Amino acid sequence: MKDTLGYFFDYADAEFDGGSYNGPSLMATLKRLSPEAAADTATIEGYSAWSVALHLAWFKYFIARSLLGEAALEAYPFDYGEDGFGKPREIGEGAWAEVLAYLARIHGVTAAAIRALEAPRYKEPMPEWKIPWGSAIAWYLGHDAYHAAQIRNMGVKALAGSPS
Repeated sequence: MKDTLGYFFDYADAEFDGGSYNGPSLMATLKRLSPEAAADTATIEGYSAWSVALHLAWFKYFIARSLLGEAALEAYPFDYGEDGFGKPREIGEGAWAEVLAYLARIHGVTAAAIRALEAPRYKEPMPEWKIPWGSAIAWYLGHDAYHAAQIRNMGVKALAGSPS
């Protein structure tokens, strides 16, 4: 029988890059964008999909770093941005591919760290946020789904008229 928490973790993985329940997954949405379309800030919110992708990468790194320690991770390779939404250093195929590859890697690391967290630790405070780990993880599990929908709904021209 499947561990109960496994359903929640599987949901987060699907929303990241699988059979999402809420439309195309985050990675399916991002992979439809050229680097130029991903970097376009002419959106309802003024954010580019690229900036949202960097925001998600940062928080995956942030959670993994808190669980595993900084020494267990490669250094975060992008600009965090004052508003929490990083900006592209350069716009091109290689730079966009680097963001997507890092997102996939850090998602795998963070997902494994969360799955390995023992249930008694869910009540312990996350040092950075001073909230129980269970609350931080509950927030994290829906973060990709929220931002995938944000990207699809914020007026990225390259996604106009595409299925959501």
